[in-house]
Amino acid sequence: MTDSAPNVRLGVLTNPAAQHNERFPYTHRNLERHLGSIGDAVVTASAAETVDAVRHLLVERGINVLGINGGDGTIHSTLAALIDLLESDPAIAKPTLLLLNGGTYNIASRAMRTNHNPVDTLRRFTGRWANAPLGSVSTKEIALLQVVPLSGGGALPGMVFGSQVIANVLDLCDNIGGGYLGFAEFLMKGTAGYAFKTAFFNSNKWRLQHTAQRIEVDGVSEHGTVGVVASTIDVKLARGLVWALSATDPDDGFHSKIIRAKNPSDVVRLIPYLLWELPHPMVAARPRTHKITTSGNFTLDGELYPDMGPIEISMSDWRFDVVAGEDI
Repeated sequence: MTDSAPNVRLGVLTNPAAQHNERFPYTHRNLERHLGSIGDAVVTASAAETVDAVRHLLVERGINVLGINGGDGTIHSTLAALIDLLESDPAIAKPTLLLLNGGTYNIASRAMRTNHNPVDTLRRFTGRWANAPLGSVSTKEIALLQVVPLSGGGALPGMVFGSQVIANVLDLCDNIGGGYLGFAEFLMKGTAGYAFKTAFFNSNKWRLQHTAQRIEVDGVSEHGTVGVVASTIDVKLARGLVWALSATDPDDGFHSKIIRAKNPSDVVRLIPYLLWELPHPMVAARPRTHKITTSGNFTLDGELYPDMGPIEISMSDWRFDVVAGEDI
């Protein structure tokens, strides 16, 4: 390392609508206080504002560590804005990312072990690396998926993909109450509904129905499937206690699971096998997937997308260094 190596210059982007930040509205002000003179902080509540905020922090303020204070959806939109900016101007240096725990599920920050209170994480980061060379910061590299509409259109970057049935379940959880409480209530009501054919189950079973969308994995059509999930990071649910997907080496592709089910009751029965890494003949794990083709509504990093026709999910060429939480 040379003496000319840049020191850490930290910028923080806050989404005030993310669940933690909405519940604790003084979070951003406290983040600003801990930044002091070594960085900048901005608030953004829409995709358009995110684009402007990323440009402001990287180009005008010259930050080289970008803290993202929001949930998985905020990280998703920030990555998209960041990639667009870097592609438009290759002279801009790619920042290191610090994922803060400001959202609902916070799957990405859990994977990076920065799933503490955002202010506490920032305080510990600045306490260790406020005046340190950027190259001394402990990081992990994350890979990204890309979702490309086959009818044309730009690639959508993301870390966790879920096909239509997964998007429907997330939408239902949000309607119930959102976050882990909504997820837990869905599990409870879904299991009881399957057993006793309750009104809840009967009114929502359409969300779990097998659809006609074809799912093809690495050129092979998967028959009798109801959905597919894919990820480039460790996916942990139930406050980090339940492992659903484990990251593989990006050079080997990404981890996916194919869900084979004939009816909504099958889907409910499979939930424990989907959440834990338990074998089941209706759940096919594909830890070295390179390409998935499907269609229908889908979710990417918790954001819900409408049907775009046939889409292809593959590895993106983009990689980012992310602060390793176990080292702060």
